[in-house]
Amino acid sequence: MHLQAVSQRLSNVFPASEKKLDEQLNEPQLIDVLESFTAKFSRMQDTIADKLLPVFLTAAGETTGTVIENLNRAEKLSLISNTQDWLIARGLRNKLVHECIDNIHELSDAVKLAQKFVIELIKTQYAIKTYASERLQII
Repeated sequence: MHLQAVSQRLSNVFPASEKKLDEQLNEPQLIDVLESFTAKFSRMQDTIADKLLPVFLTAAGETTGTVIENLNRAEKLSLISNTQDWLIARGLRNKLVHECIDNIHELSDAVKLAQKFVIELIKTQYAIKTYASERLQII
């Protein structure tokens, strides 16, 4: 999985201290890996929440609704761990993609939180695939 690989590469180059991060933000390697991670994280989060879940829920005979309603249904089906965490990740995605984070502390916290959420994204993808295969006999 590309997101997991780029998350690992980011872990290898992302500085442990905020002071070091501030110094390294002009280095092309860190910028490239950070941009790649942000794009892949955002794309996977968007794809699951905005595209895959509505289609999956429809196939499973569930009623679809807003993103929050779909996430709540997914939580009830044990496809996601926690709707609130997904909403936090969605806000995080917006922050990483749409806002210029000038505060080093905020940038560091946002990246670290996004990296932790990568595991949830992968688990969700697997849970949907397993549910579709075992219970709906698709995929």
